[in-house]
Amino acid sequence: MLKSKIVPILSAVSLAALASSAQAGTRVDNDMSNCRAGADGTAALVRLIGFKQGTGRVRVQSYSGSGNWLERGQWLHRVEVPVNRSGRDMTVCLPLPGPGSYGIAVRHDLNSNNRSDRRDGGGFSRNPDISFPFNMEPDYGEVAFRANSGVNNVRIVLNYLQGTSVEPIRR
Repeated sequence: MLKSKIVPILSAVSLAALASSAQAGTRVDNDMSNCRAGADGTAALVRLIGFKQGTGRVRVQSYSGSGNWLERGQWLHRVEVPVNRSGRDMTVCLPLPGPGSYGIAVRHDLNSNNRSDRRDGGGFSRNPDISFPFNMEPDYGEVAFRANSGVNNVRIVLNYLQGTSVEPIRR
């Protein structure tokens, strides 16, 4: 059975489900105070690296467990913010319910049309290899990381469709 597509890359078919999820989890602000040293709770400080350009919006979503990984409306928390105009790396603070296993999916909606386009990009926690068209959705085991109480650093390199391959932008 095919999962709903929340892959970062790039075919309209693959990303269609990311555009809307009315019954999804909690949408949260990018509140960096939740990721400061000494903050209560559990959070992921997600560093997004390699934007193709400084336009559009970026959506960062957390999931817990393989049973709901990338399933439509099954994300835990979502932060959605405009991409900085410089196109430089960005940091997002994503709250997590507590210590445990999580996966993070990121989508860069390059033109802010809330639709999946071939130019859109994205990535996943633990930066698994992605290939078009065969491995656009990594398994949960490829992206899962163990979050401890407090702030957990997660680095995600964004990937974009380039010809027939999916890879980071080289600068």
